[in-house]
Amino acid sequence: MALADYFHRNAQAAAALVSGFDAAQLAAKLEQEVIGVVFDGAVHTNLEADAALDLTIRLLARLYPTLVIAKVGSAKPPSVNRLRQLAKEINPLIGLSGDLKKATKVLVFGNTEVSVPKRAKPHTWYVGSDNWVACLSRSAPVGSGNSSNPLGAGAAACIAAANVFRAVFALEVGEAALDTELRVSLMDLRPASTATPNPPFAEVELREVHLVGAGAIGNGTLWALSRMPCRGDLHIVDSEKVTDSNLQRYVMTAASDREKEKAGLANQWLASCDGLNVTPHPTTWAAYVASIPEYKVQTVLSAVDTAQARIQIQASLPQVIFNAWTQQAEAGVSRHADFLGPMACLACLYIPTGQAKPEDELVASALKLPQDKQTVQEVRRRLQLNVPTDSAYLQQIAAAANVEYEKLAALENRPLRHLYTEG
Repeated sequence: MALADYFHRNAQAAAALVSGFDAAQLAAKLEQEVIGVVFDGAVHTNLEADAALDLTIRLLARLYPTLVIAKVGSAKPPSVNRLRQLAKEINPLIGLSGDLKKATKVLVFGNTEVSVPKRAKPHTWYVGSDNWVACLSRSAPVGSGNSSNPLGAGAAACIAAANVFRAVFALEVGEAALDTELRVSLMDLRPASTATPNPPFAEVELREVHLVGAGAIGNGTLWALSRMPCRGDLHIVDSEKVTDSNLQRYVMTAASDREKEKAGLANQWLASCDGLNVTPHPTTWAAYVASIPEYKVQTVLSAVDTAQARIQIQASLPQVIFNAWTQQAEAGVSRHADFLGPMACLACLYIPTGQAKPEDELVASALKLPQDKQTVQEVRRRLQLNVPTDSAYLQQIAAAANVEYEKLAALENRPLRHLYTEG
C-alpha cells in the first residue's frame, strides 16, 4: 500500500485546516486506516447504487492508501474488478483487499446488512438514495432507487465520504458530529419525509450550455452529466492542463491524466452520452468570446476560481449564469437569470471593497519577493508573457520565501501564475 504520489497536495490542504499538522503526521494517520466499501447485487440493477459506488471510489482513492472493496450476496466479481481498477487508475500505488476484517471504517451499498469488525462498528454507514433524496444510516440498509437521476446518489456518496473523513480526523477537527440517520432532498436541501416532493427524473434538455472551468467544480458537473440522460450542445472552455495539484480533488481524473488538457479530457469523459454534443475549447473565456463572429451565449455554468474570471464572464452578458464556488469552510451557488432584472448580477458579488494591489505587486508579495521596481517589473513581464519559470528564478523565489527548493521543483518550467495559485 502507498499514498498517492500527489499526496503532498493533500498535506498542504490538511495544513490549512489543522494548525501544525504536517505531512508526516497526516501520512501516519492515513496509513492506520483501511476503508471498506461493500456492496451487494443491487449494483447490477440499480443505476443509483452504481453511481454512488463510482463516486465513492473516486473520492476515497485520492486520500486513503488502503481500501477494501468487497461484495456480498449476489454481487458479481466483474463489479469488484471494475471498482478496483478505477481505484488503481486514481492512485496506482493504492493497497487493495477483499478482506473486510481489516477495515477500520466501512461504507455499505445495497439492501444487505453486513457483519463488520468490532472496531469498525461505530464507523459503519449504509449508503443509498431514492431519486432526489440522499440516504444514510448507521443502523440498517437504506437501499437505492433505479432512476436515471445521479444527483441523490452523488450527494449520498459525498456525505458518506465526509463522515469517514470526520471519523478519521475526529481529534484534529474537534470531534465533529457524525451523521446517524439522514434523508435529505436535493430539491430543497432539507430533511426529507414521505411528504417531500420527489418528482420523476426526465431527460434534461440543455439546449446550448457553456461550462467555463473544468476544475474541481467542473469535474463534479461533468460526473453528473456523464450519468444522466441529457440532450443539447455543451461547450467546455478551459485553457489549462491537469497538474499534480488537481489530481487530489478532481473526481474525474486519473493519475495518467497529468499534463493533458482539461477541456479535451472533459470531452472524453462525456463520449458515451448519446444526444449530447460536446465541443472542447482549450482557451480562456475572453479568447473564446473574441473568436465567435456573432457572439450570443444562452447559459453559462461558471466553475472558475477567481473573482476576475467571474467578472469577465458577466461582462460578456450571457442570458443566464449559474455560478458555484468552494472555500475553506463552505460551498455555495448563485443564479443570475436576468441581467436587466432586480437581482444582483454575477459581477455584483465580487465588487472590490477597497483599493487592491496590481496583480504584479500582489504576486511578488505572495511569493515573498522584494517590492522594488525592478523585481515587480520582472514579475509583470513573466505574468504577461506567460514565461516558464526557469530553475534559477525558482531558486530565487525559494530563497526569498525561505522554503526548500525541492518543495517547488515540480513547478519548474510552469508559468509564474501557476506558482502563485498552486504553490
